[in-house]
Amino acid sequence: MLGKKNQRELTAFVKASQHFGGGFTDRAGNPDLYYSLFGVLLASAMDMTGTLETHKQFIKQKLIQNKNPVDDFVVMLIQDLLFGNEYNRPSFYKILKLAFGKNRGTSFFYRLFLFLLVTDAFYSKKVTGIFARLGLIFYTPPAESPCSVFAAYTVVRVKANMKTQKEKRKLFSFYEETKGFKAFSEASEADMLSTAVALFALKTTDADLRMVAPGCLDFIQQNYDNGAFLSGTGDKGRDLEYTFYALMALGTLV
Repeated sequence: MLGKKNQRELTAFVKASQHFGGGFTDRAGNPDLYYSLFGVLLASAMDMTGTLETHKQFIKQKLIQNKNPVDDFVVMLIQDLLFGNEYNRPSFYKILKLAFGKNRGTSFFYRLFLFLLVTDAFYSKKVTGIFARLGLIFYTPPAESPCSVFAAYTVVRVKANMKTQKEKRKLFSFYEETKGFKAFSEASEADMLSTAVALFALKTTDADLRMVAPGCLDFIQQNYDNGAFLSGTGDKGRDLEYTFYALMALGTLV
């Protein structure tokens, strides 16, 4: 959906977002594992082989235990993306322990989300569905949860072959007419993250997106900035995360 000129600008932005040491940078210009995951996903989609080869050296240095489970899961996902069958995947027990062991400071839903994300990447979809169904027996998002949580919750229900009619209605309630999706129904404006994850979740449920597509496309286009995409909330900072979400949103509307 992007023209040749925009594609060249996007490639240049991703290249410029890579630190000389191989990692992808945060807004301050420092190599960061979280932003590196988005950088690797974007570079993989655009077949930027040289960029990915440079990143391999960076990620190999991050195999030691990290400070938090999020970084550990990010390293696992990047390793799997970059090395494929050559990557010695951690045991299922290790993934389970990392998600539900000592990390009580992180919300149960976020730990479940990370666990299912890695499980889905490493094992069969049937395994993901079984654990998704077990987790959802004990958890329902609070009514005041943001759009992103309901989007993740909806996708997990699809993985578990559970009904999603109520969840689809909830997601559509975050849509702002002629614009995008908002983080909260009472929020004053739409944002790129909420728009992307809501569209992705709704498409996963085979929802009809024709009524929201024109507004979302306008919103995405308005937040394009020289090879990158903005958050949509007035923040003029360009980064890999929102660029990834914008392209993810466009991908659901093809």
